[in-house]
Amino acid sequence: MPSSARNRPVQQRSLATIDKILDAATRLLIGSGYAGLTTNRVAAEAEVGIGTVYRYFADKNELLGALRDRASARMTKELIRAIGTSVALEPAAGIRRMFVCLVEALERDRGIIRALASEVPIGLQSNILPEVEAQLAQFCRFFMATHRPDLSDAEIEEYVYLGMALTFSASLRVAIERAPEMDRERLIDHAVGVLTAWLEPPRNRTHTAEPTLGLIE
Repeated sequence: MPSSARNRPVQQRSLATIDKILDAATRLLIGSGYAGLTTNRVAAEAEVGIGTVYRYFADKNELLGALRDRASARMTKELIRAIGTSVALEPAAGIRRMFVCLVEALERDRGIIRALASEVPIGLQSNILPEVEAQLAQFCRFFMATHRPDLSDAEIEEYVYLGMALTFSASLRVAIERAPEMDRERLIDHAVGVLTAWLEPPRNRTHTAEPTLGLIE
């Protein structure tokens, strides 16, 4: 997805106008989804002329790109702060803090994330939040290297590769796709339990015998 603003303003008034346009686009995404997002509707919602919208954004995909950039920057700052406090906690508590931070950020930007993940034409939605993913990957590497010194660098990368997929999939389900009857906190606990299990060396895990199929006499 291309970078957002066509003209990169430095004046405070122009920056305020861009924020006004992006806030309007966010409200439309939440209310009407990607299909209901048009530059004309954004201009009307922001109470600016259509020419003002086009001064900064070529089309609605550039608008969505700017919204993604803004959400990603905010989420990245929040994750960096969470990392700073999580590393001193016990593994399960640290992972939970990071996961809750991600879920809350996704909930706040639900309309944008849903459009990026589900409604934008294929080709525009790959690697939805690369900056956020990069921060999470670094956190995962640190935790795996600290708590699983028995693993090789290659094995840590494999865990990170799978862990990132599980983390984003689970956080999206909890934040955006959760059924009304499902308990948010319990889902978070389940997800954290799965992710924390990888930090426990295999020799300390409790194994149960796999069931065998028998013939009914």
